[in-house]
Amino acid sequence: MAKRDYYEILGLSKSATAAEIKKAYRKMALKYHPDKNPDDKDAESKFKEAAEAYEILSNADKKARYDQFGHQAFDGSGGFGGGGGGMNMDDIFSQFGDIFGGFGGGGGFSGGFGGQQQQRRVKGSNLRIRVKLTLEEIANGVEKKIKVKRKVQAEGTTYKTCSTCNGSGQITRVTNTILGRMQTAATCTTCGGAGQTIDKKPAEADGHGLIIKEETVSIKIPAGVVDGMHLK
Repeated sequence: MAKRDYYEILGLSKSATAAEIKKAYRKMALKYHPDKNPDDKDAESKFKEAAEAYEILSNADKKARYDQFGHQAFDGSGGFGGGGGGMNMDDIFSQFGDIFGGFGGGGGFSGGFGGQQQQRRVKGSNLRIRVKLTLEEIANGVEKKIKVKRKVQAEGTTYKTCSTCNGSGQITRVTNTILGRMQTAATCTTCGGAGQTIDKKPAEADGHGLIIKEETVSIKIPAGVVDGMHLK
């Protein structure tokens, strides 16, 4: 299946400015983000597709090559598959953090968005908790304290800079192609993109130096909620 034009994916023309490209991607990423579309494979595919388009068009050098040669400019070197199939969620979340930094309330998204050179933290799955409310609490709103179990860094765990990637979390490769020297970056397989490896950890900790701990947290529930409503 032929790959879609990157400008078409973002709903832009070739004359689009960097600001317009960024704005268009922000809009699509919010619309199709996995947190907003759980278990929706079509939305996930469009989210990856938009991320792939933005990764190329937001980079001046890659954009120039794409404008001249189209998708052929990255065949065999860009690491992309049809519809972003060559990119996993960690790749996307680790490369496009600047897009979401300005969103009001954007921090509610999972996945660990960070700058391209920023070390990626190990994160677990989202916690989903059902809360029972009285009619009075529904009408007036309420703050409830609940107990949750989550992974935290174990006491005594220490880390050291990954010797494979020197703390960057990525391995850069340069290959010679008919279009010139192409530089690509891939997640470091030694540290998994974290930039650090375990130095010391207690016996009860897992491979990331984490243990499961029960904590009490407070959540604010606004007035007027209805049965089945999801709050972040």
